[in-house]
Amino acid sequence: MRGQSVMVIYGGISAEREISIISSKEIIKSLKRLEYNVIEIDADPNLMKEIIYHKPDIIFNALHGTWGEDGQVQEILEASKISYTHSGVNASRLAMNKFESGQIFQKNNFFHPKSLLCNFKDLIGSDPMNFPYVIKPNDNGSSVGVAIISSESDKNKYIKEMVASRTCSEENDKLLVQEFIHGPEIQVAVYGNDKSGSIEIVPKNKFYDYESKYFDNGQTQHIIPPRITNKQMEEVNILGLKAHKLLKCRGISRSDFILDKKTGNFYILETNTQPGMTPTSLVPEIAKYHGFDFDNLINWIVEDASINR
Repeated sequence: MRGQSVMVIYGGISAEREISIISSKEIIKSLKRLEYNVIEIDADPNLMKEIIYHKPDIIFNALHGTWGEDGQVQEILEASKISYTHSGVNASRLAMNKFESGQIFQKNNFFHPKSLLCNFKDLIGSDPMNFPYVIKPNDNGSSVGVAIISSESDKNKYIKEMVASRTCSEENDKLLVQEFIHGPEIQVAVYGNDKSGSIEIVPKNKFYDYESKYFDNGQTQHIIPPRITNKQMEEVNILGLKAHKLLKCRGISRSDFILDKKTGNFYILETNTQPGMTPTSLVPEIAKYHGFDFDNLINWIVEDASINR
């Protein structure tokens, strides 16, 4: 309801802090246009003190990555007894753990790439899977630390970059290794429990990585509707909705699929419970295509949080 106080929590302590700040700027501008009273909080582990002090009606979670979308900040928000946007503790934790959510998808008849976990140190001198394979941190979002490994030199370059960026530096850092599925990337946005829409991504790099998502100056192609048949579009939209419900997500989510060129099967890669809200983000773009502009989307997210606490 317009006139309510909405606390937007953003920034945070993860590798995706920069993206969260970009997202929050768009969200805050929209909330002000919608005549909500906006409280802006660059969140850290002292968040509860800010909540107690400001006493907002609703909390808009614009955080990304570790602590912000893996169930940790959701535990704080649950303890505050104040309605908040996006998924709750369990759904957030499951979706962020790509290996665990992948096992759930497989048990529920989704196609999912062959996957295994390894320690970062185990990459040195050995290959966990035949080339090519995809490697990524098990619990990061925004395609941080994701790479396609097609050769020994690719792997050595990846190791150096992860150490230099401190994305992976501890011996117990877990990496998810997956077989490479060749085909177009289809992303499915879900709104609540009954609406979904899809978009095809043609990235400027090998895949839809961090740079392609946020800093490619329009070089990545967003094709909507996707260049697939109507039957395939219906299928992938249903799969995205099924994933959302299976993990018990709330509000919006975005599930990432690859359409395998060999078999014609949609392989789910992961579900994101805190999709980006930057100018190049996919969920707002899909919503706009279906007649739901950015302000309508933000208003719906806030109202959904109030209703479905």
